[in-house]
Amino acid sequence: MVATALETKLRPFRFEDGPAVIDLFNAHSQKLFGWNDSELDDLMNEWTSPGINVAETVRVVENENGEIIGYINVWDNTNPHVIKYTWGILHPDAWDANIYRQMLRWAEDCARARICLAPEGSRVVMNHGTSNKDIPHKNALEAYGYSLVRHFYRMLIELDTPPINPLIPDGLRIVPIDIKSELRAALVAMDDGFKDHWGHVVKPIDEMLEQWKHYLQNDSDFDPSLWYLAKDGDEIAGICRCSAKMVEDPDMGWVNQLCVRKPWRRRGLGMALLLNSFQEFYRRGKQRVGLGVDASSLTNATRLYENAGMHISLQYDTYEMEIRPGKDLAKKALA
Repeated sequence: MVATALETKLRPFRFEDGPAVIDLFNAHSQKLFGWNDSELDDLMNEWTSPGINVAETVRVVENENGEIIGYINVWDNTNPHVIKYTWGILHPDAWDANIYRQMLRWAEDCARARICLAPEGSRVVMNHGTSNKDIPHKNALEAYGYSLVRHFYRMLIELDTPPINPLIPDGLRIVPIDIKSELRAALVAMDDGFKDHWGHVVKPIDEMLEQWKHYLQNDSDFDPSLWYLAKDGDEIAGICRCSAKMVEDPDMGWVNQLCVRKPWRRRGLGMALLLNSFQEFYRRGKQRVGLGVDASSLTNATRLYENAGMHISLQYDTYEMEIRPGKDLAKKALA
């Protein structure tokens, strides 16, 4: 499956392309890691989410035989639209730097056409993440003009023995979410808990709520019993949302988000939430637990996870390219 720039066609994505795109994603993941990491239902959920128009913001690359060998998208479906999240890959058997450059050029044109959605005077960037193992893509991004701005880790712990009991701070309790009555409050608390996260941008709660409702209603694997709230009376002090299913490893549980709001920090609540998740996954028969974290976390989250017995297993790199200078609305440092 080798193609040159002259033999390929960049065209709008169609939903019927989904299975072929999933095959492409998994071929890419197999080459890098030795496992499949994508399923169609998950990506359909993303492609149909509020604010996404795949005809405008997604392209696929076809070779001369009509096979899909490349994919690229530009996600900026939430106000204030100052970060254009871009992700593109080529099939490992069809890698061509010139084709990939054409894909990046389309993404830049798409992102620049959508600058008008961002507030006047705000800085607008394109953001592209990739595995640090994916050297061809990293080189192509840097050659195009992207700059490496951040590293992120995947961290793991093997559940060889029963996890230790969490020590919950006095006056607090950890309980599963009541998804029908507490979703909005949980999203507000989670956004507040992550406002010290590098790259965080304040978003309208109503838009976030609409998107979350879509994701949860269309996720057949969503399990609200794995979404924990740390509560101080009726107030949410911290959040730990987990998933029991990982495509690449059925024996691994995943911590999607873990945060503690500023008034409740430095009391051991983050550790308690993490250990609580370890215990539940152990009870469910999971052999390991993983999560993703900013390698230079402004709140020193990596130390928390290391103290809990987790280790780094993979590294991902984040690249940015500025397409309009201005006031930066993304969090870059603690106040």
